[in-house]
Amino acid sequence: MFTVPKKRGRPRKNPLPVAAPAAPARDEAEILEDLNQRFSILEMLTKGAIASNIRSLVVTGAPGVGKTYTVESLLEASNVPHEVVRGSLSAVNLFKLGYRMHKPGSVIVLDDADSIFNDEEALNILKALCDSSVNRTVSWLKDSQSLKDDEVPNSYTFDGAMIFISNLDFQQFVDEGRNKYSQHFEALMSRSLYLDLRLHNRDELAVWVSHIAKEGHIFIREGIEADVGQNILQFISDHKKDLRELSIRTLLKACQLAKTQPNDWEPIAEVLLCK
Repeated sequence: MFTVPKKRGRPRKNPLPVAAPAAPARDEAEILEDLNQRFSILEMLTKGAIASNIRSLVVTGAPGVGKTYTVESLLEASNVPHEVVRGSLSAVNLFKLGYRMHKPGSVIVLDDADSIFNDEEALNILKALCDSSVNRTVSWLKDSQSLKDDEVPNSYTFDGAMIFISNLDFQQFVDEGRNKYSQHFEALMSRSLYLDLRLHNRDELAVWVSHIAKEGHIFIREGIEADVGQNILQFISDHKKDLRELSIRTLLKACQLAKTQPNDWEPIAEVLLCK
């Protein structure tokens, strides 16, 4: 019997790994359930910081979704000593801030202060303030006229709480590991409780903005008729992929335009709010 000879040659390489199937898209109810839970956790953790039970908290999520508003509202209602710093902060001023707020029950909030990752000295001070050891000793063992002028000691124990709010997705940087900041994000996450509000996806952002508009009665507060408010939400949904920013701030800007040009605001919004 004639048989076809087997082909000889190089052994076949293992096939390329097949990518895992993408997770199925969540419906609106699932998105809102998840986000409401995460914002409830943010409230709980902020109250924990106020009560000195939470020592360090990192909160990340898209800009303009209510991170800072949630934290600041609870702090102001509590009357605990707290200080909110936005933007750039030098190492020596961070050291002095820690001293001013070093007593138990005090809370420091660094909001969008990501430039601190470009300053090694400031970053080391931040790590000390967020450290998980029993006694968080923070030291500045260099001559500093600024510390002398403000009568700040070169070393102190920090017993306050730190809340670091950022628009950056720390976990993504850490997982990719290619960015120079990834090790700094990982170090800060290891010293803190890390809450990702998971608002980095535009589809989910659109759902959240619509939810806040309705639950927060934003259109009533802004003096917008219900039908116009519905048109604003439809505009945001239709343009969610090409808006420069998709956030509650975008919603408020659209409200301003609708009040300024009631009958013809959408073409203007496309020019001003879209890419």
